[in-house]
Amino acid sequence: MESPESSLSGAIKVRPIILWCVPSLLGFLLFLFSFPIDHILGWPQVNVAEVFFFWFLTIAPIGVVAASVKLIRARRRGIFTAPVSALAWTLVTVSASANVFMLLGMWASTY
Repeated sequence: MESPESSLSGAIKVRPIILWCVPSLLGFLLFLFSFPIDHILGWPQVNVAEVFFFWFLTIAPIGVVAASVKLIRARRRGIFTAPVSALAWTLVTVSASANVFMLLGMWASTY
């Protein structure tokens, strides 16, 4: 049986994985709420879709890869319990899926 301290330390150690997934998830949410805006205020020559395209092409994949690497390393060390590990893998999978969905959607919108 696990002590409460060990489950708490596992929860604390999952925070970096969550933080690495934030760029992808936050970018996805911002994209969903940015539809009424055509251009960035004060910067009319740049379209909002271009900014999101570069975000999901550069920043978000770096975060997803870093979260995956941290999760694989932590799992090899046996830091996480099964539920925490499942939650972390779910978060990484959702982040990667959102990133791929956005890139495929932007690619498809050009045709």
